[in-house]
Amino acid sequence: MDPAATWRDRNHRWRIEAYRAPDLRFAIFATNGTTESAPLWLFGMAALARWLMTHSLSLGDLESD
Repeated sequence: MDPAATWRDRNHRWRIEAYRAPDLRFAIFATNGTTESAPLWLFGMAALARWLMTHSLSLGDLESD
């Protein structure tokens, strides 16, 4: 399953991929140079909004990948 969209934060610490499944899903990867973490799966826009708030990120901090 290919992501519908991919974003990175300005500091390139996080990569967010959006997937259109029967519901909207987001996979969040912590990035550190050439390595990445296992994905954290979030289901729906509300879950993504909460995650962004807890990490002090706004939509303006994200760049299209």
